[in-house]
Amino acid sequence: MNHDLFEKELKEKLDQFTVEVPDFPMKKSRLSRMANWFFNPVSIPFPEVGYKKNAFLSISWLPVLILPLTFVLFLL
Repeated sequence: MNHDLFEKELKEKLDQFTVEVPDFPMKKSRLSRMANWFFNPVSIPFPEVGYKKNAFLSISWLPVLILPLTFVLFLL
């Protein structure tokens, strides 16, 4: 009895309101999907290994070492 009364009152209250749902595209655009993929944060592939200072230094110096080598090889 109480449950039916509650449902009836709830239905009356909800019928007082009208809600307009705006029309929006359900599928994202290709540019939006590419931007989300490109700017998505990257997870560390092997977090248990970690990164060492020597590995960071060697990777950061690689472009500085490779650039002069490419010019030397281009001039030969």
